[in-house]
Amino acid sequence: MTKLLRIGFHICIMLAVGAFAACSDDDPVVPPVPTPDPNPAGSIGVYADDAGANRDIVNTGSLVTVYVVHKVAVGTTASAFMVDAPDGWTLVGTTAEFPVVIGNPDTGIDIAYGDCLTGNIHLLTLSYQSPGGSETGTFEIVAPSRRTSIQVVDCNSTMLISGVGLVTDVLTQ
Repeated sequence: MTKLLRIGFHICIMLAVGAFAACSDDDPVVPPVPTPDPNPAGSIGVYADDAGANRDIVNTGSLVTVYVVHKVAVGTTASAFMVDAPDGWTLVGTTAEFPVVIGNPDTGIDIAYGDCLTGNIHLLTLSYQSPGGSETGTFEIVAPSRRTSIQVVDCNSTMLISGVGLVTDVLTQ
């Protein structure tokens, strides 16, 4: 019986050591596969500030300055889009933040950034004469009139056609 207890004791010890070894961290940990950015081209929108934080644009009946900002996490070098302004809003001034710009925001504009950029990229400062009164509407970033989609070029010179154009509601004063 003593011999049987000794064998049983050794078997229990071996099972316990085996269970402990199976739970050790000696096995390499496989890192999780990163989830791809659902929209690597980012979004382009019209904002009330050049940082792209405030989308409260107000119809004052006078000159209103708005900002076009491209928000992207992955990195981009260029974009092509059009700004569709609300009815009654007249574009009176455009200032581009980059030296290589082709076209205009009313019919389609192509902007080369000159470097691989991420974050909130201030592209344009636009001045509009707003109609005043109770006129509301939306600013919308859309595909240029000569193209079928908003276009964004990533840092590998790959054309991404999935840029999201944001819609910004105009508030009455």
